[in-house]
Amino acid sequence: MLKYLYLTVENLLIAVTLITLIAALIRRTYGRRGRPFLWAGGIAGLLASAALAAARMDLQANRQLNTWLNISQQAIWTTLIIITGSLGFLILLAFFGRKDCPDSASATHSPAARDTAAEGAAGRLTAGGIAVCVFAAIAVFGLTVREMPGIISDPFNFDTMGKGVISEEWFLRLAGWLLALILLALYARWLFRSAVRLKSRGTVVAVTAAALLTGCFRVFAIILRYWTANIKEFPWPIRYDRARFAWASDLTIFASSNILLFSALIAGIAMIIPLKLFIDHIRVTEPYDNPAQLRRHRFNNRKLRRMAVRTLAVFAVFIVCMTAVKSYATRPVVLSSPESYTVEGDRILVDLDDISDGHLHRFEYVTKKNIAVRWIVIKKPNSAAYGVGLDACDVCGNAGYYERGNQVVCKRCDVVMNIRTIGFPGGCNPIPLNYAIENGKMVFLLEDIIAGESEFKF
Repeated sequence: MLKYLYLTVENLLIAVTLITLIAALIRRTYGRRGRPFLWAGGIAGLLASAALAAARMDLQANRQLNTWLNISQQAIWTTLIIITGSLGFLILLAFFGRKDCPDSASATHSPAARDTAAEGAAGRLTAGGIAVCVFAAIAVFGLTVREMPGIISDPFNFDTMGKGVISEEWFLRLAGWLLALILLALYARWLFRSAVRLKSRGTVVAVTAAALLTGCFRVFAIILRYWTANIKEFPWPIRYDRARFAWASDLTIFASSNILLFSALIAGIAMIIPLKLFIDHIRVTEPYDNPAQLRRHRFNNRKLRRMAVRTLAVFAVFIVCMTAVKSYATRPVVLSSPESYTVEGDRILVDLDDISDGHLHRFEYVTKKNIAVRWIVIKKPNSAAYGVGLDACDVCGNAGYYERGNQVVCKRCDVVMNIRTIGFPGGCNPIPLNYAIENGKMVFLLEDIIAGESEFKF
């Protein structure tokens, strides 16, 4: 659960923040008339993301997709779309969107006055306004396509070793995924409202521009190494050379490996809006003619302060998710110490009384090549059979397995084993190990143990 909670927040926070700021600025500038453009960009992005997710999950479709447009090329194209949409939006906004639309909710708190202003603002968008909204939609489309395919495919990747969707593990992972999406939706709603209600349009414009430019720098830095090395769709005189352009690779690594830094920076820039909204509404600054109007202004101020606090609180929750929760969920698992056994000639003997409690037991034998070969034994539930295998698998190598409650879990991929299938070949199951039962002992041949050396060399 915790893994998909922090991963979803980590992957979507930047995109959600930027899309929300764009939507708020379009709302302030063009009212509801800019909404269809943003919806078009968002829906088109979701449809394209769903198509990409489906193609990536299907082996044949993914092979065809990579032949036409591989992952690096997809990243380059989405980055170009994001940069084109973001910069075009900001530049055109400076020429064709310098003022708030009269129906902006920030202009007044009076419903009657808002209705009157909205009537006066009715009409069609100018050509310049349409251009601003089109570039905003392009940016929304690019941001959605860049992040959503992986999020959409997550529920299909909640591997539970054949237990399917009707299992506790699957629902826990789904709960973490859904909780993250709900928190992000609330964050977007409250940030949008804060940006629309803020009195200072200049602050919203400055925050949006700073956040978008930071986001553009990050996505461009991530693809810079691939761009200089591989891109062929556009004339590009520079070809990557490690000796001459080492900084490009370093910048790509920095941008790719510091998602927390960029997420906190971009969302932190956006938090200037609710913070200023809170400060602006500590006291009543609007004129009033009677105590009733004063009470009305105080009520509105309290409502706006609460909205600002909620936005800041969710941002704090996100920071906790990406730091403390991630640190806890990814903490290193220490494998249990190997247990004792008896060696008789070319055989290893383990007393059945020591391994029949239904818990995971680990054993280790150091070969003449000084390679420690590990294997595990667990008695299967409601059965006299045992699950026996090397403490390694063909998928995750020799990371090992550990016991979590009544579950056996792969240390590397966090997949929960089906205990009944331990000892069977395939998948993330432990590599089967031959054994025999004789006179109350589990017997292993040394030659079978030594044959597992290759799994533990590295």
